[in-house]
Amino acid sequence: MTIHRHINHNDMRNRNLALILSHLHQNSPISRAELSSQLGINKASISTTVRELINEGIVIEIGQKTGVQDVGHPSIDLMINPDSGRVIGVNLGSDNVVAIVTDMAPNILWRKELPIIGKFESSEILEQVKNIIDESCITARSYHLPIFGLGFGLPGMLDIETNTLLAALELGWRDIDLNPLMMGNEDIRFFTGNEAHMSAMGESYFGIPFKSRAALYINWGVELSGGIIINENVVPGGLGLAGEIGHFSLDPDGDICSCGIKGCWNTLVNLQSIYRRIRNSINSGKTSRIVELVNNQMDQISLRMVMQCAFQGDPIVLEALHETGKWLGIGIANFINILNPELIIVGGPISQAYNLIASSIFNEVNHRALPWQRNGCQIRLAQFRQDAGLIGAVATVIWNLLNNPHGRLKT
Repeated sequence: MTIHRHINHNDMRNRNLALILSHLHQNSPISRAELSSQLGINKASISTTVRELINEGIVIEIGQKTGVQDVGHPSIDLMINPDSGRVIGVNLGSDNVVAIVTDMAPNILWRKELPIIGKFESSEILEQVKNIIDESCITARSYHLPIFGLGFGLPGMLDIETNTLLAALELGWRDIDLNPLMMGNEDIRFFTGNEAHMSAMGESYFGIPFKSRAALYINWGVELSGGIIINENVVPGGLGLAGEIGHFSLDPDGDICSCGIKGCWNTLVNLQSIYRRIRNSINSGKTSRIVELVNNQMDQISLRMVMQCAFQGDPIVLEALHETGKWLGIGIANFINILNPELIIVGGPISQAYNLIASSIFNEVNHRALPWQRNGCQIRLAQFRQDAGLIGAVATVIWNLLNNPHGRLKT
């Protein structure tokens, strides 16, 4: 039986929106004809999408292009209108919560970070999140421009229709209503999501332009999670929970994961696995500067301390990171064989270690991935690296703006 593959109009529209916004972000000023030629999208589709973006005030025409013109059809240059409004992005990371206010380019106009050190109850951490959201909303209002929304990304599985965190397994959180975080700012549209899904959207909209039929975004942080990208669309799955790649079982006799299952990939590459390797080395009698940084309180290790020591060449920390990189490469090789992606993007908080341990990752990928799939797959570091979740939160707001323009203006 012949199987016909269909892309509905809305999927194609979203794909075009992502490609055009990304290309405008990277290459403005640029004309409609150049967009069509460089992106391989027909001129009629370019014109329709650009007209919509102009009507929304997101794209502006900035004058006639100089140089060679088509006879009778002068080219008009386009660019993103940075001052069409403001967007707020918030991300709960491994040891901090960060908020940004951006324009529509998106240029970061304001940034605030609050450290989270040690173990806290969800109520204590969410109180800090609420405080930084309040401050970011005050800042966004000070520009006296439309506020298009606030995107909040965090690790875990979410019901994005009700803004409910179903489970953040590494944090031990379940069934948390996130809507109270916007108390006092209910006039601003609120979008929540898994940080990996948001990060994947951010890379698609504002990262290095890519056109691939299949890609995988890996969010490497407090949990290992992912966004599966098909034709530039992030795949939500039946319940919106697709991409939990960290719970791919890799070692059936391994440690018990936070999800309750033995040997998940997550247990071998997440932030806690790095801390565990460092502690094990120190307990075996090896020395590391990180002991001084935590004042001998090894439960106070943070990612910032790990990276500080790594960039200073601390052998114990680098050994732990390389071991983690080995297991990251093993998992990536499996997904190359399973998904046959054209592109894998590595981002998230721990991706700042990527260049230090890329050799360990690629050794395993080259050894374990089937050569046909491996040769057809690029592995790249995310453009926004540890800020991918923040830019993804902003991209989520913009995506919702473009797909629901009638309720957009919140000032």
